[in-house]
Amino acid sequence: MKKVLLNMSIALLLLFIIGGGCEKNNISQKLLDGKWILLGFGNDSTNSYIPEPSTEPNSSYIIFDNGKMDAFSVSNRTFDMKYELKRGMKISITPGIITLVGGDTEWGQKFLYTIKNVYKYDIDNSELSLYYENQKYMRFKKNNQ
Repeated sequence: MKKVLLNMSIALLLLFIIGGGCEKNNISQKLLDGKWILLGFGNDSTNSYIPEPSTEPNSSYIIFDNGKMDAFSVSNRTFDMKYELKRGMKISITPGIITLVGGDTEWGQKFLYTIKNVYKYDIDNSELSLYYENQKYMRFKKNNQ
C-alpha cells in the first residue's frame, strides 16, 4: 500500500512540474507578444552598451505574434520568421527572408542579421533582452501604443 501511495505521489508531482512549465510559457508568450523597439546592443562580459543612435530613433523594432515574428529596420525587414519559447527562457527562431532593398543603416543591418541568432530571452518590467552570442544581447522596450 505504501508503495502504491509513493508511486501515485511521484506521478502527481511529475504532472504538476510538467504542467507548471506549460503555464510559464503561456505567461511568457502573453508578455512577449506585441511590438518591441530596439534600444541598444550590450555585452554582459565587458559591461559595454551601445545605445540606439540619436539619428535613428525607434527605427528598428520587432513584432512578436503568437509564434510568428517580423523584424523591421529603416528600409528593410524580415518575412516568415517563426519562434518557439522553450524551458529556461530559451527561444528557438526559424529564420525567414530578409529584404535588401538598400538605404539601410549599419544599425539596421546589424539588427536584422543578429535577430536570427537569438537563443535566449529575458523580460524585466517593460524591457526585453534577446541574447545572441555568449553574453551579447539586444535590449528592447515594449511599445504600448
